Amino acid sequence: MKLTAFLTALTILIGFPGLSFGKDEMVMRKEPLDWAVTRDGDVCYKLIPIEVGHDVPDMRDEPCFLRDGKFSLTISGPPGTTVTLFGKYNFEKGNGFLTIKKKDHREIWLLDLIYFPAGRWFYTEETEDSGAFETFYNPSPNFEESIYSIKWGANDQ
Repeated sequence: MKLTAFLTALTILIGFPGLSFGKDEMVMRKEPLDWAVTRDGDVCYKLIPIEVGHDVPDMRDEPCFLRDGKFSLTISGPPGTTVTLFGKYNFEKGNGFLTIKKKDHREIWLLDLIYFPAGRWFYTEETEDSGAFETFYNPSPNFEESIYSIKWGANDQ
């Protein structure tokens, strides 16, 4: 009986993924820096899910914010989904920002948030691991370590 219930649930999850995994969101993770791994208890393995449309003016309440490390992220959602990551609280641009705009239905995956040309839109083709997207990057020192606020929708550069 338990096997039948398990197989039924598995069939539903595989056959209808929208029922269980249909939420459009950005999931962030703070990847530990090499030297941070050697410090006892400083590594945080929690994921930070942020639903599309949910602006975050202050990231201090999110898991792992005070830990040392660089952010990586994935974004799901329809083409045109746009999010801006700010290096200051309350969506201020004084410490850099990165605007990301999805160009297809595939999830995008960014391991490095700073390897984009500064001050202009840059198009990245889809790969095996990630969908296509555009970025606009206004750099600042240690931007990838210090994301302080997140805003969904278009951002006037």
